[in-house]
Amino acid sequence: MHQRIRRFSRILKLKEDDRRSEQALLAAERREEKDVMDRLFSLEGEKSRAVEDFCGCGGSGNTASCSELWFRRQFIDSIEDRIHEGRDSLQDVRQRIAGTEARLVERHRDVRVMETYVDRLRAADFQSRMDAEQLELDDVAMVRYSRTKKGAEA
Repeated sequence: MHQRIRRFSRILKLKEDDRRSEQALLAAERREEKDVMDRLFSLEGEKSRAVEDFCGCGGSGNTASCSELWFRRQFIDSIEDRIHEGRDSLQDVRQRIAGTEARLVERHRDVRVMETYVDRLRAADFQSRMDAEQLELDDVAMVRYSRTKKGAEA
């Protein structure tokens, strides 16, 4: 019984290690998601400033050449392309997070099942040891009782 408990305890430890590695992966993916979101927020601000600059270059006496306007528009387009790539990246990260969360739930369920099984094995072992000890105590009591009974008869 002890070997069985040790064997399943080792399996439980491996399942716990798997769960910890999934938790670490999830944490890394969440950090990556935050980084991508921060980058998108920064790009949105940069785009807003570029659009304001583009809109403000023709007014209040400022004259801008066609080529300058074209370069500014190209700059805005490149920012929009980076924003689009960032959104795609964010979508990919969120899909990976969803997959990792699903695996983590499964790992957690496996750990709980194994913990329950190991706890039941330990409880059964404890109960069998208590029953064996009780039998030994009963035998000792019976021997002492029979000795005192024989001593009283003699």
